[in-house]
Amino acid sequence: MLLSTYPRSALLKLPNTDFLKLCEISAYKGSGPGGQHKNKTNSGVKLKLRVESGELRVIEAYSCDDRSSHVNKLFALKKLRLKIALLIREEPTVQIPFPFPGSDGKISPDNNLYPQFIADILDRINFCKGDLSEAAKIWGLSKSALNKIILQDKKVMEVLSHFTP
Repeated sequence: MLLSTYPRSALLKLPNTDFLKLCEISAYKGSGPGGQHKNKTNSGVKLKLRVESGELRVIEAYSCDDRSSHVNKLFALKKLRLKIALLIREEPTVQIPFPFPGSDGKISPDNNLYPQFIADILDRINFCKGDLSEAAKIWGLSKSALNKIILQDKKVMEVLSHFTP
């Protein structure tokens, strides 16, 4: 059983190959309807990561969206990165860690920097006791643009609901 002692910010920056070395990987057969196109092999992927962040956490992500185990591993890895970004809080740095990765005040969840961006935004909002204005200003966004980014993802909204007074 591997244990990641990386800080969350470093963990999210790891290349996929290094990140996967920290994970326990298992295969499974996906369930559900599908008839002749149903995936009958163990190409579903489950990633499990043990993280020490003040407390020991086990974070898991699954994917059986594709017939390829390689593609499912990448999908599960993307989901795992987002879960880490949503679950683990750190004190925000004074400066933003990278320029805004989207354009025109929008960012796609498919963007590779999306989990890091969301993690930083949530850290800043948590640090400011639920105030979106300061986090938006630091990232060069309007409060409404940041609000739209947050509203596009139900999981981010759920985490944010725990911060606001």
